[in-house]
Amino acid sequence: MLNKKLTKILLCFLLIGLSSNLIFAQQEKLQINQWITNWYLLGPINLEDGSSEVNHLGGFDNDILAQHGGEKNLTVKNRQVEMFDDSTGTWFEYTLFSNKKTDYRIVVGKNASESEKWSAKELQKCLSEISGTDFEIVSDDNDITKNEIIVGYNKHSQQLLGDNFDIPVPTDESFVYKNIKSNLVLLGGKQRGTMYAVISFLENVFGVRWYTPGVTVIPKREKYTFDYINHSEKPSIQVRNDFYYEAFNPIWAAHNRVNGAMNFREQPGGVEVFGSTHTFYKFVPPKEFYDEHPEYFSLIDGKRIFERAQLCLSNPDVLDILTERLKQEMRDKPEILIYSVSQNDWKNPCQCDNCQAIVDKEGSQSGIMIWFVNQVADRIKSEFPDKYVGTLAYDYTRKPPKKIKPKENVVIRFCSIECCFAHDFNSCPENREFLSDLHKWSAISPKMYIWDYVVNFSHYIMPYPNFNVLQPNIKTFKKNNAIGIMEQAVYQSRGGEFAELRAYVIAKLLWDVDCDVDKVIDDFMYGYYGRSGQYVREYFDLLHAQVTPDTHIHFRLKPDDKIFSDKFIRDADQLFNKAEIVADNDEIKERVEMARLPLMYLKCRRDPVNSKYDGTYDRFNKIVEREGITHFAESGKPNVEDFHKRIINSE
Repeated sequence: MLNKKLTKILLCFLLIGLSSNLIFAQQEKLQINQWITNWYLLGPINLEDGSSEVNHLGGFDNDILAQHGGEKNLTVKNRQVEMFDDSTGTWFEYTLFSNKKTDYRIVVGKNASESEKWSAKELQKCLSEISGTDFEIVSDDNDITKNEIIVGYNKHSQQLLGDNFDIPVPTDESFVYKNIKSNLVLLGGKQRGTMYAVISFLENVFGVRWYTPGVTVIPKREKYTFDYINHSEKPSIQVRNDFYYEAFNPIWAAHNRVNGAMNFREQPGGVEVFGSTHTFYKFVPPKEFYDEHPEYFSLIDGKRIFERAQLCLSNPDVLDILTERLKQEMRDKPEILIYSVSQNDWKNPCQCDNCQAIVDKEGSQSGIMIWFVNQVADRIKSEFPDKYVGTLAYDYTRKPPKKIKPKENVVIRFCSIECCFAHDFNSCPENREFLSDLHKWSAISPKMYIWDYVVNFSHYIMPYPNFNVLQPNIKTFKKNNAIGIMEQAVYQSRGGEFAELRAYVIAKLLWDVDCDVDKVIDDFMYGYYGRSGQYVREYFDLLHAQVTPDTHIHFRLKPDDKIFSDKFIRDADQLFNKAEIVADNDEIKERVEMARLPLMYLKCRRDPVNSKYDGTYDRFNKIVEREGITHFAESGKPNVEDFHKRIINSE
C-alpha cells in the first residue's frame, strides 16, 4: 500500500514539473545567437623576451574559424509549445547537412530578380564550401518538398507563409529568415532585401565573413542542425555610402550591404546614386558663357569674375540654362536618384544687389541657394516625379536660412568638414555650432543626406584615431532625419590607415547603428590578422588611448601633433614586432605590414634622417610598391614627390 502511495506522489511531482517546464518555456524569450569570433578569449600568445619563436599557440590551427566558432553556439532552442508535435510531444531537430551529405535544395522563383538569383548562387557556393556537399538550385515550378531553402517570395514561400502574409515591396531592404518546420525561408524586397537575408543568414549562422574584396572567410562544418530559427532586420540608414577605395568593389559592397554611391556602378541589387557635387560650372561652364555673359557669374568687389567664383543665382537666364541641362542629364542618366545642383568647392558667392537682398532676408548664403534650387526642383518635378535635386549645406552655405524651406523633392547634403573628430559631435565644445546648424536644417528639411569625413586628407596613411566617434556621430545623423550618409575616406587608392577595418566597421554601422562596435572590431582583428590580431588590436587601443578630452583632431592632422609622442612610437613598434613574429603565414604578415605602414610613414615624416638610415624608409617603399599604393594624401602625386624629396634631401 505504501509503495502505491509513494508511486502516485512521485508521479504527481513529475507531472507538475513537466507542466511547469512547459509554462515557463512559453515565456522564455527567443534568442538568435550571432556568431562572433571571440578567439581573444583563449588568452594571449606568450613571447619570451628576445625570442622569435612562438611558445604558445593557444590551441590555434589552420582552420581557426571552424575550430573556435563553436559547434553548439549557432542556435538557441526555444522551447515553445507550438514547436512540439501536437500528438506526440516530440521535439524536432532538422539536419541541413551531415558528413558531406544533404537532403536540402535551394528554391528560387521563376520570376526572381537578378539579385535573388545571384544571392541563391552565393548561398549555394558558401553552403557547399562549408559542408563539402552540393546544394542543387531548382525553380519554384517544382512541387514543394519537406527540405528546402527558399530564396525570396515565390510559389513555395507563398504556400508556406499563407495568403495573409504581407508581400514585401521590391525596394524594401528589411528581411526575415526563418524555418517553417523543416523548410527555411529567406526573403525581403526583390531588389536587395532577399539578398541581404541570404547574406545575413550566412554571416550569423555560419560565420561567413567578407572582410575585404580579397579576403573572405568561410568556416568548415561537418554537421549543422536546427530546430527554431526566426531572425529579422531592417537598415538604420536608407542610403549607405562607404567611400573607401576598398568599398567601391561591387561584390564586397553587396555582401556588406553598402547600397550608396556617387557614381553608378554595376552591383548586385543596384546602387542609389547621389551624383557628384560642385556642379555649377558643369552646367554653366565659364568657357562657354563668360565672354558674352559675364553677368552669369559672381560679382565680387564690383567686378564679374569666374575664377574660383560661383554663379549669379538671381539671374533668370542662369536658372533657365541650368534647369534645361539638368533635365537632359536626368534623361541621359536615369540610374541616378539624387542629381546635384551645388556650389563650386571654394567661396566667392555673388555680391550683386539682387542676390544680396535674398541673402540679407534669410540671414545666410544658404537662403539664396535654397531659393534657387527650389525653383529647379519645381521645374523638373512633372517629368521626374521620383527623382530628387540635391544641394550642399557646406562651408559658406552651412548656416540654415531663416524662413525659406527646401521643397519635398530637395535633399540637403549637410557636411561636417569643420568638425573635431577626436570627440563625438555631442561632447566636444568645438562642434557646438555644427550641431546647432544640423538641428536647424533637420527641422526644416524633408530629407537630409550627410557628407561626413573619416579621413586625414593631408596624410592618408598616417595614424588617425577617430574610431571612437564613428558610432555616436552616425547615431546623431540618424536622429536628425538623415536618409543617407556618405563617409568620405581614402577614395583614390589602397593604403589608407586601417582602411580595410574602417570600411568594414562603417558598413556595419550604417546598416545597424546599434551594433556592438567592439565585437565587430575584434571579429575583424582575429579573422583578418589571425594570431597577429591580438597585437594589432593592442596597437589599435594604444593609438586611441592617446586621445584625451583636450585632444582635438581635424581632417588635416599633422605629423608633429602632440598626440604622437616618441614613447607612443616606441611602444607601437614593439607591438608590431610581436605581431609579425606570430603571423600565421606570409600573407598574414603582409596584412600586418599594411597595418604598420602608417607608423612607418609617421616616423619618416617626423624623423626623415633616421628613417633613411635605419631602414624604415626603404621598407616603407617596398610595401608601397608591393601593394600598389598611389596616394599618400588627397593631392596625389605632388604629395608623394614632396614626401620622397624631404627624406632623400635630409641630412
